[in-house]
Amino acid sequence: MKRLRVLIVSPTFPFPPSFGFGMRVYQLATTLSARHDVTLLTYARKDEMMYVDALRAELADVRVVEKAQLHGMAKRLSQVASIALRESYVVRDLRTPAMQQALDELALGEPFDIVQVESSQLCGLRYDTRSPIVLDEHNIEYELLERMHEGERSWTRRAYNRAECRKLRPVEQEAWGRVDGCAVTSDREAAIVDPASGSTVVRVVPNGVDPDFFMPGEVEPQPDTLVFNGLLSYRPNFDAVSYFIEQILPQLLRVRPSVRVTIVGEGSPSELRSLRHPNVTLTGKVPDVRPYLQRAAVVVIPIRMGGGTRLKVVEALAMAKPIVSTSIGCEGLQVVDGRHLLVADDADSYAANVEALLADTVRAQRLGRAGRELIVNEYSWERSLEYLEALYSQVLPGPGMTPMGEADATSVEG
Repeated sequence: MKRLRVLIVSPTFPFPPSFGFGMRVYQLATTLSARHDVTLLTYARKDEMMYVDALRAELADVRVVEKAQLHGMAKRLSQVASIALRESYVVRDLRTPAMQQALDELALGEPFDIVQVESSQLCGLRYDTRSPIVLDEHNIEYELLERMHEGERSWTRRAYNRAECRKLRPVEQEAWGRVDGCAVTSDREAAIVDPASGSTVVRVVPNGVDPDFFMPGEVEPQPDTLVFNGLLSYRPNFDAVSYFIEQILPQLLRVRPSVRVTIVGEGSPSELRSLRHPNVTLTGKVPDVRPYLQRAAVVVIPIRMGGGTRLKVVEALAMAKPIVSTSIGCEGLQVVDGRHLLVADDADSYAANVEALLADTVRAQRLGRAGRELIVNEYSWERSLEYLEALYSQVLPGPGMTPMGEADATSVEG
């Protein structure tokens, strides 16, 4: 493929690449930049601006739109208030005059060969119609909201997720049909997107890993040590660890009182306080998750809501770690229950599977080796880039997209 000029537009600042969404944006952008000229246009919070120069050291052309972000109760109240509105909260929140101005200024120059939009959440903005548009769907967003509605205990969160799902679903499906190409993370999601996307080219671009970075170490696992890794401000991760501590851990402690759980990930003080338990260690944000994974006897992924494919699964498999996951936790990946990991969807079975691997280190090591082999063969970022370039080749040359969302051709409301 010839060298292309690619514009990537992201709703979140992808550096440091310590959470799933940001890691996919970062890895695809930096891997692409070895072969193409990549411009990244991204939102960033005030506290993330300190990392802009570090990202520019790896990706030369980074354009940043600073965006204030609500937290805690202020965000909850804003979301609840949005239930009465016709438009999706997240689409409206990400459609700002500052981001639209940045896109319009870039459109004044020579058109990009590809404009890659990271998530349909950005569909309220207007893009340069001279360029083919590729939508990179990290999740099917309305499906994620639907699962969060079903899994939530808080009535306010349930009401918000249900309303947001109803608003976003038709907008997201419409976006699939208005772009030139759509990348999804798994065959399962391709089967959902393809029938609803008309003539849009839909291709799987799986999440990956650097197998030379995430690789088995020489550190021996610590007996009875369990590890979960994930950003706790992301609701599916917080739900997963709450579920594990409340329903699974007590069963494990009855048969293995020495079990310890390490939860690796950033969260608010209130979130971390709610997870306190004598047998649980909360690390907060860490510079490198690998030392914690190396010490894990078993990696636990009790995800009950979510979408896409979980990078935490791919990383742990790459390090040859035995994993116990829910079906949702490992969906979309080419893993086989009993060969690459163990799967359980209720607390009793989950606890039993974890205890079985803690008791049988030979079996745990066999699962780890098979998982590592699968990742090396199928889930490197270089392989993902090949799939993405194949998608580019199918939409080049091609017409641009019509403006997404409800914005007209001349103005966008903030």
